[in-house]
Formats: sequence, C-alpha cells, structure tokens
Amino acid sequence: MGRSPRREPHDVRRSRRVPERGGRLRWGRLMSRSQIMGAFVALAIVAGLVIVWQVTGEEKSGDSPIEILTDSVGRQTLRDELTLNGELRRDELSTINSPFDGRVSQVGIADGDEIAAGDVILSLDGRPAVAANGDFSFYRALDVGSDGPDVLQLERILSEAGYDPGNVDRLYTEATRAALRNWQIDYGYGGATPEPEETIIISLQPSNGYQVGDKDTKAILIGPSVPIPGDTLVASGGGAGIIPFQDDSITAIGVQSTEATITEGDTLNVVLTANPAPVVDTQIQLAFGGDATGGDLDDVADPNIDVDYLDDPLEDSPIVWPANATTVTLTLETFTDTVDEEDETWTISITPEQPIGGGINYDPAPLNTLTVTIEDATPDEVPTFELTVEAGDDEIDEGEVATYTVTADRELGRPVEVRYSLTGTATEVDDYDEQDTDPSFVFPAGADETTVTIATAQDTTIEPTESLTMTLQPSDDPTDEYLLGSSISGTVRIQDEDEPELTIVGSEVRVAEGGAVAVTIRADEAPSSDISVNYQVGGTATMGADYSVLTGTITFPAGARQVDLLVQTLDDDVIFVPSDMIIADWPARVGTVFVDEGETVQLGKELLTLTEPNFTITLFANPTDRSEIALGQVVTVELEAGDQEVEGRIVELDDAAIITDSGGERYEGVVDVTGELAAVDGATVRIEVVLDERIDAMVVPRAAVFQDATGNPSVRVIDAETLEQRVVAIETGIQEGSYTEVLSGLDGSEIIVVDVTGG
Repeated sequence: MGRSPRREPHDVRRSRRVPERGGRLRWGRLMSRSQIMGAFVALAIVAGLVIVWQVTGEEKSGDSPIEILTDSVGRQTLRDELTLNGELRRDELSTINSPFDGRVSQVGIADGDEIAAGDVILSLDGRPAVAANGDFSFYRALDVGSDGPDVLQLERILSEAGYDPGNVDRLYTEATRAALRNWQIDYGYGGATPEPEETIIISLQPSNGYQVGDKDTKAILIGPSVPIPGDTLVASGGGAGIIPFQDDSITAIGVQSTEATITEGDTLNVVLTANPAPVVDTQIQLAFGGDATGGDLDDVADPNIDVDYLDDPLEDSPIVWPANATTVTLTLETFTDTVDEEDETWTISITPEQPIGGGINYDPAPLNTLTVTIEDATPDEVPTFELTVEAGDDEIDEGEVATYTVTADRELGRPVEVRYSLTGTATEVDDYDEQDTDPSFVFPAGADETTVTIATAQDTTIEPTESLTMTLQPSDDPTDEYLLGSSISGTVRIQDEDEPELTIVGSEVRVAEGGAVAVTIRADEAPSSDISVNYQVGGTATMGADYSVLTGTITFPAGARQVDLLVQTLDDDVIFVPSDMIIADWPARVGTVFVDEGETVQLGKELLTLTEPNFTITLFANPTDRSEIALGQVVTVELEAGDQEVEGRIVELDDAAIITDSGGERYEGVVDVTGELAAVDGATVRIEVVLDERIDAMVVPRAAVFQDATGNPSVRVIDAETLEQRVVAIETGIQEGSYTEVLSGLDGSEIIVVDVTGG
C-alpha cells in the first residue's frame, strides 16, 4: 500500500531532585538552565526517533513525574484510499444452434472452456465443426458454381486462415474448392461421398525407334480428394508428383536485380521483392549457392579457415516475410584473405513451396535468382597441369561422355582456365558436341584434380569404333597462368549404340481427386531424333469421368533423357456443409454445453451457449463514493477467497444510479486489470481506489496535531537545548493511518511534542 513502517516511541527517561517547595512541577519554572542542560548529558536527539522525557521531584513531595512523548518530523509515501465492493462477471454472448438434423458424433469441449477461431468444437455426422469468425451462420451446402454472400464469407475465412481461394468474391470456383480441400485435409475431414479407390494403368507399347525396358508400367491410385483421418496422399516413387492448383493472384517473390559485383571486404544489400505484398506473415523458402565459402564468426576468427562471407544468419531458410511488405533486405558481408583465388560467386534463389499437402502462398517471380561476383585481389600462382585417361574411362558407348582426368602440382587457390584441343577419328558435331574455336575448361579452385567431359552423340548410323583424343595446350601467357607437364594427352574410344531403351520411373503413385500426376518416361540414351512413344491406358477409373482423356501417344524429343506424361484427375468429392464452420465472435468462453456424444439433434436445437472469455470486474459505489472516483484511477483488486491481488484501473463509470431492491441508489463501473484472478462467476472482490498519493511527503503523528485558538491546525515544537516548547501553525494535507501530511509550517528538522502526561 506504500506506507512506511510505524516508528515505535523510545522510552528515554531523565530525572532530577527538586527542592521541596510545594505545588506541581512545571517545565520552565522550577528548573534552572544548568539543571535542564544536565538532563541532556546522556541523551542524544536523533532525527526520526521518538523520545519520552521524564522529570521527577522529591519523593516526599507527592508530585507524579512529567512525561513528554516526542517524535521527529519524518518523510514517507501517503495514500488516500477508498474501499469499494465488487464482483466478477461473465456476460452471455450468444447461443449456438444445430444447423441441420443429425447425430453428435463427438464433443470436444466442456463448460468453461475458452474457444478461439480455428478450434474444433464438436463433430456432427462425423464432420468436425470448426469455430470461425464471420457475419452470419452458413445455411446451405456449397460446391463449384455456387454464388452468393455465403461463398464470399467462406472464401474470406479460408484466405485469413492461410488457404488461398483465388479471388475472394461471391463465386465458388475450382480455386475455392482447392483451398477448401487443403483446409479439410488439415482438419481430418472425410470426403463428402466416399468412393472406392480407383486406378489408372499406364503401359509402354513397343514401336520403331526405341526398345521397351522391364519397367514399362505405372499405376495411379485415385483416392478421395479429402483423405480419411490418418490417411495421407503422397507420391510413392520417383518420377511423379502432385501438381498443385495455380492462380494468377498469388504473391510472386523475386529479386530486385539478378547480377552484382563486389570486392572482397565489401558489404552488399540483397533486396527481395514481393508482388503483390502478402496479406499475412509468410514463410519463404530460399536456396543458396555459388563457389564462395561461407562461415560463422568462429570460422572468421580461425586463421586456418578461409571464409569469403558471413553465412549466419544470412543463409537462414525459410525466412518470414512480414505481412504487407513489398521488399525484404538481406546483408551479404564479405571478408578479405591472403588466398590466391579466382573471382567467386554467391547466389540466392527463391524456391517454390512443396505442393503436396497444403495451399501455395507464393510463387518464385520470373527474376528469382541473384548472382553476386566476389572479386579477388591476391596475386596469382602458376600451377603445372598433366592429363590422363583413367582405366574404365578409355571406352564408352555412343551418347555417353568421354572423361579425361587433369591433375595439378598443387591445390589451386583460384580457378584457372586451361586450353585444349580435340583430335582423332570422331567427327565434331556428328559424333561429339561442337567445340569453340579455341576450346578450354576451368580447373576449379580448392582442387588438385578434376575431370573434363565431352558429350558424344547418339546416332542411328552403324559405324566402327572411333577415337577422341584430348591434348592440353599451353597458356597464352605461361608466366601468369599455368605450365604443362610431360603427360598432356589422352584418348577415349567411342563404340556405336543403336536404339534407346525406355522405362517408366517408379511403379505406383497415389493422388487425390482433382490432383495431377506426371508419369516420367526415361531413356537410357538420348535419342538423336524425335520418337513417337505409344502407351496403353487401363484400370478401373473411367477416362473422361475420373480423369482427362489421354491419346495413347507421346513424343520423346531428340536429345532428351526423359519426358513427362501428365495425367489430370477430376475432383467431385469436396463440398462444404453448413455445420463445417460455427460462426460467432471468437474467442469466447463456453457457458453451457447442452448435448452429449451420440445424441441425435434436430435443426435449431441449442448446442451450447457462449460467454465473454474474460471476467468483467464490476464495482459498486454509493452516491458519496461515486463523487470521489473517476475514470483512470489506479485500483487494487483483492479476491476475498483465495488471497489473490491484482492491479488495475477504472475504465467505465455509470453517470446514472441504479435503484436497488431496498430503494437505495447504487452506481456501477468496470475495472480493467493487468493480471488474472482464478475464481468463479459471481465471486466477490474488494476494490481499493487510490484517490490521492503523495510521494516522500513530510509527516507528523496525527496525535501531535491540534487546533490553536483561531482554529488552525498546529503542533508543539520542543527545543533540544532549552526544552522550551512553542506552538507552530501548519498546513495539513492527506492522512493515512497514524500520520498526517504537513504541506507548510515546518522544515523537517523539528522535534514534535506528541503527548504530555503526569505532573
């Protein structure tokens, strides 16, 4: 409460013998000054202590001792407080009624539970009923083609929950259904009309220009659009993936510029852009690359580690993109070193979200990768190179790559461009890739060995084995670039290979209705010309009803190693029913739950009531107390049961009185507190209202204050040397307990007479 501790009086007694003269001994008359001063020999007047003075006369005189109780002027905090009564209340907000006839399959709430938007309240006919904020209750089932304000409300709820329905409007589209599908998956809904799992079988058929390998068939299993609880639709096998719904309004995340150049030791601000800005905080996946070496502060401090840039926290991924922000800036901080190295690169790319199991919040923009070149300034070293062909690399088939191994006499600190020439019976363009006029390759930094590959061509012409010889060529400036050793040539023999062998990647994949699957057909060698590949479609699913029409033929492009056959399934399983979302002003607290699990309910039956989630603390004041309190006053609320106390302020006050049952007047108000009280509805509280507070106030005991002849408040001040008393008029302020505030009249050094007894 801010009160200072009570100061107890000190009983310090002094006595003297007084000649027998009769009458009552009084200060200032029967004691000489020397006798009075003698009474101080063993007495120290200490500020803040209470002292009792006692004087006794001759024992035979019959006079009783005179005792003077004194106190020094002190300082402490005083509060003028008013105590009011109050109670804890929760106001009832609304009643939730059943939106249709059905059975309550699960109740996940109890009286007193606090419910927030997004919480599952109960299940009706096996479908979760989820709390959602909105303007009105849903009243009909919704599907593709539905139009109206209820569709607009549904799309707003989905969008605010992070499920993208496309344009938020009155029309239910495939984009709406895709968002609703992801929402229902997350909440464990089953499909609206469960169907048996259906299959599509894709099989390769032999034809001219290619051979069919052993893996020639793939099965696509079409499950419900919204899986049953505990069941997850995932791709099970390489070469196929679910293709998500796309919409033009999705946020595109990109880079402000695609190229930048800095010197070691410089810092670069990397600006990422969003168009349009996301409406909610969004996680963005980033990918980092390049040949520059990153490290943390510990790596930078280690002289044995070559660190080109600080990667912590720069390369944290995902990052959280703030809602409504159009740009986010990252900082690339580079360091100087003494390593001889070529200019290095650092890249940052925006990568797409995983499309399986949820909606897409963003797409990479067309400009989605920034490449930063970090220039080096260390003087170059001159390495020596040699070339060999390893065992096993000396003979290859058409379409494979010829591999040559190049070694250096040291580990390079920078990349070096090395010139070479190609000779032999193999013909450029016809048998291997076309080369530059002065071909070269880059020997990488940090290595003392690398391989150089030359891609050979797959053709249909029967021809003898051919040779391809690579020879290293001197540098244009040997003193600055590199030198050559004794072994600088190597030969690879190219054997003829005819038709490619085609296989299907993976054997089985599952997909939800409405999803798409890419069936990958792979060739062991890239064909030299386009190939028309035949395939057969079978299974229990019906073409045109369960999936889009497939022609039975796909073109395999020349030079490609694989091609994807897109199978698009058709979705007829996701709908919205009114009980899926319970509309109210959430969060709210459950008042009473009226139904049990297994109970059958009819349309309009009360399911539960809602109350305010937090207690309202209501104060009560009579007319006199109402005149002393005001909005904003600080209060302390004490719960009478449980010994709980919280601080708060008065935020509402009635101007008009309520007439009680007894005919009296009562005013009510509301107190907002900073903490919580563990209590039940209707619990009583005591409210201490701080009407006034004085910090470090000058105070004297209330017993020392009296009214002088003119009616002014006064105190008696005693002189520490002469023991003479004088009356001093004072101006008083507030009182608390046994102390009164002194506004003027004293300077704080005085000793005050509290009481005089005896004599």
